Amino acid sequence: MFNLSNETDYKLLSKTKNYYNFFILVILSLFIAISIRLVFLSFDNSNKSLSNLRNANLTALPTIYDVNKNRLAYSDYNYSIKNTKNKVKYLERDVPLKDILVPIYKGDPYIKFEKILTRKYPYNSITNNMIGNTNIDHKGVSLIEKFVDKKDNDINLSLDIQIQKKIFDSLYNDSLNLKPDYAMNVLIDLSSEEIVSNVFIDNRNIDRFDQTLLPLKDLKFDFGSVFKTFTVYSALKNKKIDLNEYFDVDQPVYIGSKLINDFPKNSNIPMQVGDILKKSSNRGAILIRRNLDCQNEFKVDLDLIGLLKSTNIGYGMNSVDPTVNNFRGSYCDNIPFGYGLSISPIQLINAYGKIITGRSDFTATFEKKEKQNKNRYNKTSNIINKLLFYANETNNELYKNFLVAGKTGTADQNISNNEKFQNVTYISFFPYNNPKYLNLTFMQNPKQKYGKYMTAGNTVKPAFYNLLKEIYMYLDLSIINTKSTDI
Repeated sequence: MFNLSNETDYKLLSKTKNYYNFFILVILSLFIAISIRLVFLSFDNSNKSLSNLRNANLTALPTIYDVNKNRLAYSDYNYSIKNTKNKVKYLERDVPLKDILVPIYKGDPYIKFEKILTRKYPYNSITNNMIGNTNIDHKGVSLIEKFVDKKDNDINLSLDIQIQKKIFDSLYNDSLNLKPDYAMNVLIDLSSEEIVSNVFIDNRNIDRFDQTLLPLKDLKFDFGSVFKTFTVYSALKNKKIDLNEYFDVDQPVYIGSKLINDFPKNSNIPMQVGDILKKSSNRGAILIRRNLDCQNEFKVDLDLIGLLKSTNIGYGMNSVDPTVNNFRGSYCDNIPFGYGLSISPIQLINAYGKIITGRSDFTATFEKKEKQNKNRYNKTSNIINKLLFYANETNNELYKNFLVAGKTGTADQNISNNEKFQNVTYISFFPYNNPKYLNLTFMQNPKQKYGKYMTAGNTVKPAFYNLLKEIYMYLDLSIINTKSTDI
């Protein structure tokens, strides 16, 4: 205990007090330095707007949003810790700020941190092969990102990431069961002509790190029997058939020397137009087309609905050019039932969109549009929509609940002379008496099926109804009156 009357004790106390004040000053200075450091770092890490980043002369790309302002791609900083002694070695990458402070304040002069502007993709697992990517210099190099690199403003896509996620999960489960090489599903809002969802699930062992593949524009296929709709459409448009007319599909039909088969065989009764679509008769489609002039009617109509040329998909992206394969010597007889014309999925979507809405300028896109288009029905579109509702009949309760019209297609693809697989397609729209949504479900080479035969009806058609069950409550569908289904 100190005795203040004692001069030695008093001096000792005074000296202790000075040390205490000095210690407080050091602590305070250190606290202020750390606080200032934290403030600067927090500024760096803050979720800055595009304009703030650019005002700081930083090379940031515009943010890509979905229809509900969820960020699909944006520029932000990554912090990394590196050791610069001898040869630079990165100790950790993409480190949270709180973890950066620890090695920095240990005082090792060789431990540094660096701040790198990078591109973030919060939903990359379900938007793969669609958004694209940037290079090491933070420049867009593929797909939508390549277009964004040329823009100053943020980008608003028509995608709804909530619906995209539900469709992805549903299609993923069916892919586990059916085991295709890859599967895709595209949902279109017919009134706005916007792509609401675009899901692609690739099960092949292929490195797609660069993400330069967009199946809607980069791939093309023979889609099979979904083309029979175009054959009937052209014949109706040119007034070359009557709905009550019968076609004898039990009689042999040849393309050159090749006998065309029907499945199932032996209908035992001639088919009307609606049954040719419903039973997907190859012979019936050829017989209908033979009522048309191939060049001046059938080919002209295929061109008018966009099947013979490339199309724009938005943001500077164009689909591949169609390929006409004149095998067997007559594309006029092969195309009517789904062979001989290879097109991209977006061309198939646009062709159906034009037919069922009556809008000859229908063009589906990723771009967000403000306008709403009214369907311009005509006699031909009215008949086609009714026929496809009849042809699509199924036991699934959603068929009648939402008046789903559609057409399946199964196309054989040859791997070699002795081996082949199937591409399966189901294109549908609903409600058929006032179409609001169009959907394409596609799989390449499924190894399993839900029924006896490997067909679209036993693969992608049930897959569509599985996902419709998950998303219909999120769609803009009014209550449907099933007692009044005439257009």
